[in-house]
Amino acid sequence: MRTLSASTLTTDPYRAGVTLGEALASITPEVVFLFGSVHYFESNELLDGLYDALGRDDLVLIGNSGDGFYEAQLVSDYGVAALAINSGGAVRWRVVSASGVAADPAGTARACLKSLDTALEGEKPAFIFMVADFHADGSRLLEVIQGETEVPVVGGFAADDNRLSSCFLCANRELIRDGLVMLGASGPISFEMAVGTSLTPVGRPGRVDEAEGTTLYAIDGTSAMAFIERETGKPILPTDRGFVTLAVIDPDHPTWRVLRSIVPDFSAKRTLSLFAGIGVGKRVQVCIADRKVLLDDVHAIVDKGHDLPFEPVAALIVSCAWRKSILGGDVAQESMALSRAYPGMAVAGFSSFGEIGPFKEGDRYTRSLYQNMTYVLLLIGPAK
Repeated sequence: MRTLSASTLTTDPYRAGVTLGEALASITPEVVFLFGSVHYFESNELLDGLYDALGRDDLVLIGNSGDGFYEAQLVSDYGVAALAINSGGAVRWRVVSASGVAADPAGTARACLKSLDTALEGEKPAFIFMVADFHADGSRLLEVIQGETEVPVVGGFAADDNRLSSCFLCANRELIRDGLVMLGASGPISFEMAVGTSLTPVGRPGRVDEAEGTTLYAIDGTSAMAFIERETGKPILPTDRGFVTLAVIDPDHPTWRVLRSIVPDFSAKRTLSLFAGIGVGKRVQVCIADRKVLLDDVHAIVDKGHDLPFEPVAALIVSCAWRKSILGGDVAQESMALSRAYPGMAVAGFSSFGEIGPFKEGDRYTRSLYQNMTYVLLLIGPAK
């Protein structure tokens, strides 16, 4: 299995695509993962440049806009990165997509899973890499995925340079808005998934009393914002977005930590908006993000890779955009730790508005979960 990653800060989308294609051409890629700033995806020029440089109409491509990118040699708020894999024809890569995910996340997820099954002719993929428009309710999207596939699913929600306006996905040569894209990999391939969720809990848990969709109105007998202020002991500020997160407590799965970032509403309603819903009756606890804790989590995940029964040759990172606001310049450690541990490894990824991944329990994966403020890592290598 041959792999390469590359990045460019070239501002012209077509030229950037050509630059990436030329950098990756030596391994004749079968599949490319593509991540970059939102302006690169506002037209098909980036994709056209990449395909033109590689000269392969059969290239399988999946990607999206993000709040910056990760690559083996560079982490940047602006630019575009790509990771290419050639398995020598051993692995089947198939990409499918569907639109309308904001209004109907469940239906869109079902449509994608059905299309992927058809594309793979009923063969079960080893894993699914998935990207989605951040306007979709991630909890509703994942409910379908949890219930209708046992395949480990990893990925995240596209972003737009922290504008919270619009984002883009790509499936082969097609640019997609308000959509969902899935890549299935079947055949002899090894992989490992890890999700870092280490935050510092504060205060007492409370019960969600009133909620609708992605909005929390009341927790533990008071307004949602008042609950946060009560447990943290301080007023909530606009700058606390991402810094303050809710952990959903699941008594049936006490080792699972499911995180939801808050977006305070400073109107008289004192509500909290989330990137995915939390149901009435669920118990939540406030958590605070700490730079050292976040970095320690990354290094612990990377160190575990040395104990794998296969040699990883590629890594995909999906990390919450709010982590970047906490880590500042240290955000580069989220990919550079991999480059130090695995010199020459191909690495690419993006800062997201929501992350997707399962936990590892023994030698099996749990169902995939929607998260915020997490670091999700997918390591890929040749079959054992």
